[in-house]
Amino acid sequence: MSVNSHSNNASVGLLVLRSDDMDRLAAFYTALGLNFVKHSHPPCGEHYSTTDESCVFEICQRKNGQRATTDVFFGLNVSSVGDSVESAVANGGTVMRSSEGSQWGSTAIIRDPDGHRVMLSEYR
Repeated sequence: MSVNSHSNNASVGLLVLRSDDMDRLAAFYTALGLNFVKHSHPPCGEHYSTTDESCVFEICQRKNGQRATTDVFFGLNVSSVGDSVESAVANGGTVMRSSEGSQWGSTAIIRDPDGHRVMLSEYR
């Protein structure tokens, strides 16, 4: 089987970030346009969750002994990279790479308040 085989039609179904302040992190991503709901079930316990067509994105409170998830690098599709960068900075994020054009359209890379790297891509 080839590494580049797409015959199984896989897609990302779950992304979980652990945070030392899940309320702050949920507020940050809400400012970028995601709609989180707070609820509770194992293994996270109380946490925030949002769902799109194919992926559940959860923010859980990091518990003692759990490793941080700050090495994660993921992307979000947004309606305006410029507006999203402004919202990110206003809500405790930092800019790693300003908005620029690429083969995928306009993109920027930010860090959320916990340090997760996030590529913002403007959908068309």
